[in-house]
Amino acid sequence: MPLFSEEKRFSKFPVTEKGWEKFLFIAFLALSLFSFNLRLSNKLVDYFDLAQEMKELEKRESALSEEVERLEKEREYLDEDWYVEKLARERLQLVKPGEIVVKVINPESPEH
Repeated sequence: MPLFSEEKRFSKFPVTEKGWEKFLFIAFLALSLFSFNLRLSNKLVDYFDLAQEMKELEKRESALSEEVERLEKEREYLDEDWYVEKLARERLQLVKPGEIVVKVINPESPEH
């Protein structure tokens, strides 16, 4: 007779139903998938938020670069005498000696 017969080897393990083991496995798998799904969904929300913020920052960057270009052009114009004179006439309403200021009033404007 062999040292370990089939009956002795399997007789030590109790005969049980496999239903609760399947239930535990499925429950563990479901909890694992649920926690993975929560982490993944949080990451996806973060990703889309950051992508939206990136688009907004790119728009802002382009608007600011356009404004920088405009200001650089204006700075170049400020070196010209004709532009300084134009600004003095329009913004400060200055006139040269001997000039007469004529204001045209629109009768249909709401101010009158």
